Amino acid sequence: GSVMSEDSLLERVTAAAEERQLSHNSLIAYRRTWLKIIAWAAAEGLVLETFPVERVGQFYEEATRGRSASHHLQVKAALALLYHVLGSPNPFAKCLAPKFAPEKTELRYHTSSQMGQLLRELREDKASYFGHLTYHLATALFFTGCRYHEWALLTIDRLVREPEGVIIAARLQVKGGSFRDLPLTTELSDSLEEWFAFLESVKGVRLRRGGGVNFAGSALVFPGRDGAPFSNKAFNARLKLACQRARVPVISAHPLRHTAATLLLNERGANLRDVQALLGHKSIATTARYTHVDSQRLRTVVGNLRLHS
Repeated sequence: GSVMSEDSLLERVTAAAEERQLSHNSLIAYRRTWLKIIAWAAAEGLVLETFPVERVGQFYEEATRGRSASHHLQVKAALALLYHVLGSPNPFAKCLAPKFAPEKTELRYHTSSQMGQLLRELREDKASYFGHLTYHLATALFFTGCRYHEWALLTIDRLVREPEGVIIAARLQVKGGSFRDLPLTTELSDSLEEWFAFLESVKGVRLRRGGGVNFAGSALVFPGRDGAPFSNKAFNARLKLACQRARVPVISAHPLRHTAATLLLNERGANLRDVQALLGHKSIATTARYTHVDSQRLRTVVGNLRLHS
């Protein structure tokens, strides 16, 4: 078997993943890959640290057969972390994930008028605490192009204020655990102030018979029930209903980010590097996926390439 006992290896690699603040779902997916390779190696009498090159393809093929490109990336990331913890070179580093098929990554996004309709619809839903929360959280996600968890887990102490008290930036924790300060638009700053005033007004009010939302002591900007983070699933459910009421295509939280990037690049003429910085993408190729949207505009640009004879 392996030099390190299987249990202690799982413990160590899980701890390493938690340190990187992987989401709960990613952690479950990573563990699936670790358990699979540990069991596979044991059954085949192989040692993980010296995994024979000629067997690498065979395991990788079995672990990813028939799965999507993003599943491949997850398996690769899980194996990379495992070998990082083992302190051995990663034999799977050269395995190629299939290229993202264009039809699979058709980016879901809204036009600016659909986005306006959706935000207006969300704004109307002021009947409940969660109606308010969904509107202000959607506004934050859209006006910063952030990933859901970046706002859902944001604590109040990470909002940057001017001496006069105006909120001017959010200190966001990005993938890999580092921080970046994201400047906020006036609209978003106003929306947050409105949200805090609302929170203040409902403190101590039991919002449901029986349970209630105990957020009075929560450190989060957007506390859900009992001050815990508002789940992505619950947010998406409310967003879906609002899309249906507004008669616009149904989107979930992540396409709010796609929408922001698409509008900036295709309607506001933003520079690709600036949008890359805003979205926190390591590779500009990731950001460039948002520019494929408007081929009509591209034709016009290419049409301007005439040479004077």
